[in-house]
Amino acid sequence: MAVEGETAVKIASTFSWQDVCMTVQKGKKQEKQILSNISGSLSSGKVCALMGPSGAGKTSLLNVLAARIRTRGTTEVTGNITLDGQPITGSSLRKRIAYVMQQDILVPTQTVRESLWFSANLRLPKSYSMKDKKELVEKMLVDLGLVKCADTFIGDDMIRGVSGGEKKRTCVGIELIMKPKLIFLDEPTSGLDSYAAHNVILKLEELASKEGCNVLCTIHQPSSEVFHLFNKVMLLRSGKLFFFGGVSGLSEQLHSVNRGCPNEFNLADHVMFLLQTELEKELDSMQAKMIMETPEKAATPDVPHDKSVMTKSMEGATAGFLTQLMALTKREAQNIWRDKPGLIASIIIPVILNVFFAAIFYQVGDITLDNYDPRSHFGGMTQVAIGGMFGAAQPLLLKFPLDRGIFLREYATSTYGSAAYFLSKTMVELPQSFLNAVITWTAAYFLMGLRGQFMIYVLVFWVTGVAAASTAVLVGCLAANAEVATQAAPAVFVPQLLFAGFFITTEQIPAWLRWASYLCALKYGMNLNILNEFGPDATSSWPDVYTLNPATGIKDVPLKATVNAEFVVRNSIDPDHVWVYVGVLLAIIVVVRMLSIMALARRAAAFF
Repeated sequence: MAVEGETAVKIASTFSWQDVCMTVQKGKKQEKQILSNISGSLSSGKVCALMGPSGAGKTSLLNVLAARIRTRGTTEVTGNITLDGQPITGSSLRKRIAYVMQQDILVPTQTVRESLWFSANLRLPKSYSMKDKKELVEKMLVDLGLVKCADTFIGDDMIRGVSGGEKKRTCVGIELIMKPKLIFLDEPTSGLDSYAAHNVILKLEELASKEGCNVLCTIHQPSSEVFHLFNKVMLLRSGKLFFFGGVSGLSEQLHSVNRGCPNEFNLADHVMFLLQTELEKELDSMQAKMIMETPEKAATPDVPHDKSVMTKSMEGATAGFLTQLMALTKREAQNIWRDKPGLIASIIIPVILNVFFAAIFYQVGDITLDNYDPRSHFGGMTQVAIGGMFGAAQPLLLKFPLDRGIFLREYATSTYGSAAYFLSKTMVELPQSFLNAVITWTAAYFLMGLRGQFMIYVLVFWVTGVAAASTAVLVGCLAANAEVATQAAPAVFVPQLLFAGFFITTEQIPAWLRWASYLCALKYGMNLNILNEFGPDATSSWPDVYTLNPATGIKDVPLKATVNAEFVVRNSIDPDHVWVYVGVLLAIIVVVRMLSIMALARRAAAFF
């Protein structure tokens, strides 16, 4: 397939690293050497296995070579790492590098084809037409042996999907769609059986040979069949290079130091066993005698190096903000629609809960009943509002920590920006929360016998829920993980309840603490609900019902005046400030969500 702007010449690429060191400051004066003077190189489509015992520094070296660990804080990295003679820095050069994490972090409700298309659509330059992108996706499906499962969901523990090997190859395909010159993989065979692991490495070897890209991956206990697919092997021991060269060369060198692999033994298992059982003195002696390959120079002798040709096809602007937003919004909406159990639960649970609440508070708003109690009237309305706040905020409290892996992977590869990602979730959240507001008040309003305007209740519930959820989103973006976010839940919900006006009136709260109400969306939502149900305009239409005068024992106090004083006056609610309360809710939504975007971007920048 010929793509406009892409050269048909396969360019050999050389990746080299010299004297790579990494130290971590553990105390004021104590340093730990993680990596020490490691050198090597790969060129012309080689696949290299990075192996070593636990704690040898495999993942640290992989991350350093991929420019995912930089000198900052307590970590210091030194050495010279180049791709075709250029240091691996800058966004344009980083686009030529692919990194596949150990965990298969994918959207479970996307199909394999949709996952590859999402990456191609947002990451390939605008010079690629839609037809070109689709052809690349189809070619990748064929190259990775994913055609049969192309339209199957990725799946997870709750959604049935593709196999582990197919999922891993999908992760590889998402990165290979950019035609990288260098591919890093962290434990690509982890969790796979020997046949699936063989298929994954075989596909990598075929692609490396075909495309001319170099592949470096950490691997743990490969089978003999898998191990001999690698062109080269790099062995680490205590952060130092023990051997670097071809697989056959490793066998020869072990024989040269009288540690040859016995017949019918797995060479990979044999050398790993030696590294973990031999005495340090013996290993030092062996290492000194092992002959390793000399790192190649950056320029390749067989094919003239031309940077402009090498990077030509992948240079240029990628998808803009609107394209990112549309793709992310579509994916988010599909995720909700395709998760049938979650979708059904989001509709059924509010109905059941609010019908239950309404049954407890049945006709509590009927002021003509002999047993009418204004506090119960207010309590029923408050219960619905509190339930709505929890229903809106709790899922989002955990959503960002649980989805963070996907965001970090895609953000690190410049698939999209944090603003587009965040706004897409909000665009899907808004109609969903509005539907929830309609369902909630349809279930509760009529059974409770409330007197305020139905649509005002729905709109207030909707905006208040989004505002409360915004605070939960900020906590979720700041939290290190889902457990921390869960522990922070009381800090989100308890202040909201205390300022709502049910447990204590505003005038009873110490003046120096009342400022905190501006952070509590439920307070302003309840202000609007109180005006809708008990305000002067609402109670003016009430029938002439009177209550007992405590002094005379005669029914001579109008009920409308009693409840207006109890809920409107005592909570310092001004009927003329309706739009102020609405404005505060909207301000909470906008300001807090902007802070959340910055928190998300900052965490992503600190992660890589």
